[in-house]
Amino acid sequence: MEKKMVAVLSESFRQGLLNRRDFIQKVVLSAGGAFAAGHVLGRLGYEPELIREARAENQQIVTMDVSYPSGDQTVSAYLAKPAGEGPFPTMIVIHEIFGLTAFAKDVARLFARSGFLALAPELIPPPGEALPDGRHAQWMLDTLATGVARVPAPELVKLLDGYTWLSARKDVDAGHIGSVGFCWGGARSFSLATLQPNLWVAVVFYGSSPPFEDLGAINAPVLALYGALDNSSATSITGRAAETARAMMALRKPFEWEVYNQAPHGFFREGAGSDPTSHVAETRPANIARELMFDFLDRRYS
Repeated sequence: MEKKMVAVLSESFRQGLLNRRDFIQKVVLSAGGAFAAGHVLGRLGYEPELIREARAENQQIVTMDVSYPSGDQTVSAYLAKPAGEGPFPTMIVIHEIFGLTAFAKDVARLFARSGFLALAPELIPPPGEALPDGRHAQWMLDTLATGVARVPAPELVKLLDGYTWLSARKDVDAGHIGSVGFCWGGARSFSLATLQPNLWVAVVFYGSSPPFEDLGAINAPVLALYGALDNSSATSITGRAAETARAMMALRKPFEWEVYNQAPHGFFREGAGSDPTSHVAETRPANIARELMFDFLDRRYS
């Protein structure tokens, strides 16, 4: 980020030498993107309305299907980013158990419209895999019974390789690569933080926690968001949230968490999980969670 240039532009704007529109455009260009521009304007004390204008400046986004290598496999993914060269802060969007759905892609576009590059890889096991009860893989049955997410290593390897692939891209701010996941993906976002020491942040939407003995390896600040109605037992996702918070605090790990009253499991999604029209919800808990998530990212951006 060209902090010195932004400071010069700011002084010109305050002296009336730049109009508001030109100032915002030049700051976005100098900062390297809309999100970074909003962050630096906030640090400089500008009013929220001007910051929102800066973050809305780059509404044009680019989407594409991409792939990256992982061992002897190729991982397919959906990429969304602002138009422009960047580098952009980046989020790995980890889908639900339904796979790379319309909802996961809509989340990626939400990040792109907010100044991020977002990569949503397809991680679901290949069709036809034997499931012990016809519906759930063994890891899920174990998680339901214990509340502990022991994610299969091959899936985490794909995420680690995705992180490596992103860090080599010129349009990625390699110092700010984070993850966000939903349920199945939330567990993987949390677990990724235990394995990638340079992960910027991990956002967990109603995802199970890793084994507590693994939490000490986490460097990334974690934000966890839960629905109050997603709480059928002490080992449920929400039921274990307070226990997770106590464990993270005991380890002095940065952990923020919220439970939304009357919010069910999957509250950030509108429509059925595999529905081709599913998208990011506009309900009250979803809107509050979205604002909190971007506030969290802004506070952790430096």
